[in-house]
Amino acid sequence: MQQPRAKAGIDFELSLQSDLWIKNEQKPKMVWDVVGKTVFNKMKNVDYDVTKFNLSDKSILTKYDFTFHNNKDLAFEVKKYKKSKVTKWTLYSEPFFKVSTRDSAKHIDTVTYNKFVNDFYTNRKDIINKVLKNIFKNTLGIRIVDEFIPQHKIEYRVVVLKGWGGYNRITIQFRVKG
Repeated sequence: MQQPRAKAGIDFELSLQSDLWIKNEQKPKMVWDVVGKTVFNKMKNVDYDVTKFNLSDKSILTKYDFTFHNNKDLAFEVKKYKKSKVTKWTLYSEPFFKVSTRDSAKHIDTVTYNKFVNDFYTNRKDIINKVLKNIFKNTLGIRIVDEFIPQHKIEYRVVVLKGWGGYNRITIQFRVKG
């Protein structure tokens, strides 16, 4: 069953479709260059050593929801927020890795996972900066409920926050420049 918040976001996105702007979603996808079927297997297979946890060239490091009808290089992201909300740091994306279900929590305990997340955040600024540099690259900006915010008026940051079940998440946030 879909959450009401998610349904409202989808309805908002559908209302933006036109002959010129086509719903053409691209989500970031981190492909880790480590042996293992799941991200949790991969973490274990490098003995939770973040220096051995590298991004593959197969990763997708962009995020957008719409593209121009005849030029896929023109794109924008959609967020169902009002401008008053995005003057403060607000969720943009959580592309790295996360525990968000009971099933995924069965694979790793919070202490081990949170240590890995915190070590990754501290020691893998190379990857974090690469993702941050590319995730909004080639997008025109963000369409929110009450206006379009061009990219030059937006700033981004990466932080670690508590997530579902006490598992930390590396999160990209954005806000309108003050």
